[in-house]
Parts: sequence; structure tokens; C-alpha cells
Amino acid sequence: MARAAQLYERVLRLSPADPDALHLFGLVRHQQGAHAEGAAYIRRAVDLVPDNPVLRSNLGDALRRAGEPQAAIEQLQVALALRPDHVGAHLNLGAAYGDIHAHEAALRHAEEAARLAPGLAEAHYNLGRALFDQLRLEDAVVAFRAALRRRPNYPAAADNLLYLLNLIPGLDSWEVAAEHRRVCSHLDNLARPPRTDPSRRLDRVLRIGYASRDFRAHAVNYFFEPVLAHHDHQRFRIYCYSDVESPDAVTVRLKGLADQWRDTAGWSDHRLDQQVRADRVDILVDLGGHTEKNRLMLFARKPAPLQISWLGYPNTTGLAAMDYRIVDAFTAPEGEAFPGCEAPLRLPRLFACFRPPGHAPSVSPAPAAKTGQVTFGALHKLEKTNPAVIRLWSRLLQALPDARLLIARDQIDSWQRQRLEGAFTALGIDPGRLLLRSLDNPTRGFLEQFEDIDIFLDVFPWSGHTLACCALWQGVPVITLEGSSHAGRMVSSLLHAVGLEQLIARDETQYLRIAAELAADIPALAALRANLRHRVAASPLRDEPGFTQALEKLYTKAWAERS
Repeated sequence: MARAAQLYERVLRLSPADPDALHLFGLVRHQQGAHAEGAAYIRRAVDLVPDNPVLRSNLGDALRRAGEPQAAIEQLQVALALRPDHVGAHLNLGAAYGDIHAHEAALRHAEEAARLAPGLAEAHYNLGRALFDQLRLEDAVVAFRAALRRRPNYPAAADNLLYLLNLIPGLDSWEVAAEHRRVCSHLDNLARPPRTDPSRRLDRVLRIGYASRDFRAHAVNYFFEPVLAHHDHQRFRIYCYSDVESPDAVTVRLKGLADQWRDTAGWSDHRLDQQVRADRVDILVDLGGHTEKNRLMLFARKPAPLQISWLGYPNTTGLAAMDYRIVDAFTAPEGEAFPGCEAPLRLPRLFACFRPPGHAPSVSPAPAAKTGQVTFGALHKLEKTNPAVIRLWSRLLQALPDARLLIARDQIDSWQRQRLEGAFTALGIDPGRLLLRSLDNPTRGFLEQFEDIDIFLDVFPWSGHTLACCALWQGVPVITLEGSSHAGRMVSSLLHAVGLEQLIARDETQYLRIAAELAADIPALAALRANLRHRVAASPLRDEPGFTQALEKLYTKAWAERS
């Protein structure tokens, strides 16, 4: 791309009004990530050749990625007026409508692109994204599988498919793990020869590398920063490989805690692989798994002798090159068979400790103590609030006719509000008992929502670990339905750590009973709320030095076993 940009710049110096050169140079800059600059050049080409649908479509895509969805939609509509069967314009228009939460229009254009080009992997991927946005999870899985059949090496389709499989109730955890392995098996051929160690001494300083795109204001740092702050730098040298495109104050803070910091945003996997090998990292830890813009293709190359998955993803990576996954004695009990490629590295108490956000407000009084009406609450991503969860919560509201349910998330637009109200209404719940709030900034604003919540409701099959930590810190008890996998047991592990095992349900009937008993005694609920932050502060969840020492002990043990 860089060479192409240089060549087009030469052409433009010779012929600055050449529409092909303007278009192609703009397209290259757009593909390099300079979307606004790319759009400006493509627009000049469009001004010279206004009846070309390809130019209009590419201008629309560049404008969309530059953060101008309405301008993008205008260009893409013109492109389709010029050529109604232009597949690229349908793809780009569907994505642009998705950006402004016009869910029905997004799906309509995604479906038309897949109809016009059934062999095009991108068409099925975009269809999957549109279905995902409508929370039609099973249908989205079908679309992502269709994309992968057409292009097995399609990382975005693979990541979306595997991420979704963690969210659908009733799937067998072993089969889900097996699908991770199947989808990622083609990456096995990326592995390069391992690094040779001139010294295999077990008592030398170990080099630990952490790779993430979330070294910024992101929930993962509620758990990662305390470890980074307490690492023993006499025994470990810490490297951080940061894929953060827009660093912030959290990035700066984390950078000051590492021995070596690499800003790797925009680096190719090959370049990063070379850097990790040059740094002679002994243990490389992935914090992202199959989340957006991950670095799993780096790990597939096996740049470090020992590779570990932790924190950001609650399932196997599916990579043969990943050696271990960090769990604990509650999410993966000793003696229980462990699905996935990795072997378990089992911490005795918790798989993560928790540092509350610095902007967390003080614990507020229980709202039910003022109103006499219990408010249940849920702040989860809407894809976790699946039909099975909604059915269970509806049963709870039917059993407690005076209770309300607050659901807050940045995804709640008018379309999602109507969908949620319709789902509860179909199950006999008056929508007037629902408090549906849209959060503009979920990384900060969600903490204030706990002021209006008496009891926090966990979800399944992928439990809400970070939100449960925050709820407990804000004095709000959490009820969880324990599952059969790490993803479904994260909150039960947390409740064991703070001595609230009585809030762990083994089935739906027990979940409803626990909720009803809590709601029936408002004075006891208020007393629990007043003491809960102190209980959390004194628990293993907040033992940052102890947790880090236990983690380092695991690292050392795994390294010794490898050697």
C-alpha cells in the first residue's frame, strides 16, 4: 500500500486532475486508515465523473469510516440509483445504516448483497453483522459460517462466529470448544521455529509479555492494572505490546508500570512476531481472545516459547500454539475435564483480582428503602440478554408484581427499546414496569446506575463478571445462575470470594427463590448494601499483591515444567 501511494502521488504530480489517479490514491489512503484524506481525493474524482457508481460507493465507504455516516448514505444512495445491482454499494450502505442504528434498512441491504453475490464472503459477513445488531444470534451464526465456507481464512468472520457461540443458551461447551479448534486449525501452519535459549536456567529473570488493544480506558484494566502494578521486577521483566490506536490517560499510567512498552498499533503480525522474538520474551500472554481486532494470528506464529490466554475471552482460543489458559478452582474445578486446546493454569481462589474504577461514586442508600419498591437491574451487553434470560426475568416480575426492572446500555436505541418492550409484553409483563435507559458513555455512566438498583441480575450462559464486580463494589448484591463452563461460572467464583455463596443458583427455580427472598426483606437488603463495599475490600478479590504473587508462581511453575 505504501508503494502504491507513492506511485499514485507521482501520477498526480504529472496529472493532478486525472480522475482515476485521484480515485485510486484516495482509495489507497482510505485502506491505509487515513479515511478523511482518502474521502477528499475520491470526492474530487466524483466531481469529475459524477455518474460512476464505483466511485460513489468507494466515497461512501471512506466517508462512513471517517465518521460521516449520513454523508456516506447520500453517496451510496446515488450509487444505487445509478446501478441498482451494485453489490459493493449495498454492502457499504448496509454498514452505514448499521452505524446510525437503522437496523431494518441495514439488514435489507445486507440481504440484497448476499442475494446478488452468493459466493462473496464479505456479503455473508455483513449479513451476519446486521443480524447480530438485531440480536438474531442463531441467524448470525449461520451467516458467519457461510462466510467462512467461502473463505476459511477470514479472521473477522471467525472471531464473530466464535464470540457468538459463547452467547447462545443450550450449546454443548465441548462442541463449542471443538468448533473453535476447527475454525482456527488453518492457522497451525503459521507457526515458525521456536526460539533457541542459550540459557535454560530456571532461576533467571523471566521475561513476561502482555499483548492487548485495550491498554486504555477499558474494563480489562480493572483486572490487569493491579497485576502490572505489583509485578516483582527483581524476578520478572515486563513487556507490554499495545495495539491502542488512540492512547489516553490510562495508557500513560500503564506505560509507567512496564519495564518495556511497545506501541504496536498498525504493525503487521510479521513485524510484531519479529519484535517479540527480538525481545526474547519467555511467556507471552494474550488478553483479547476472539474479541475485536485481536492479535491471535501473532500467537499462531508462536513467537514465545510459552503462550497463555487470560482475562479478555472466557473460552479456548482454538490455537494449537496456545499452551495454557488461566482459570481458577471454581470456574474449572480440579479433576473436571477441561475443553479446549490449552491446558488449565489453575489459580486457587480467583482467576482475576479487581481494582475499582477511580471515579466510582460512594455507595448510595438502597432505593427500596426510600420507595418501598424493589428495583432489579441489568447493565449487560444486549446480546447477553437473550430470550432465555428474558423469560426468566419475566417469571421473576410475575412473581413479584410490585418490583421493577432497570435495563441500561449504550445499545438501547428506539428500535432496541421497542424490541425489549415487545419481548416482555409477549410474556405478560407491562412495559411500564421496565426502566430502559440508553447510556452514552458506558465506561463511566454505568456506575451511577447502581444508585437506582437494589438487586443486580446476572445473565447466562456468559455471565457478567466485570459488571458483577462493579455492582458489589457499589453495594448491590448479585444473583447468578451457575453454568457448566468458565464463562458461566465467573460470577459464582466471584461470589465465593466475597462470602456470598447463598446468591449462587444451581437452577432457575433457585434463582427465582433467591431473588424473592432478597426482595422480601428490604431492611436486610439495605444493611447488606451498607456493608458490602467493606466486605469486598477485605476479600481476596481486592488482594492485589497476593493475587499477583499467585499468578507469578503459576508462571514460574509453567516455565519450569516446560524446561
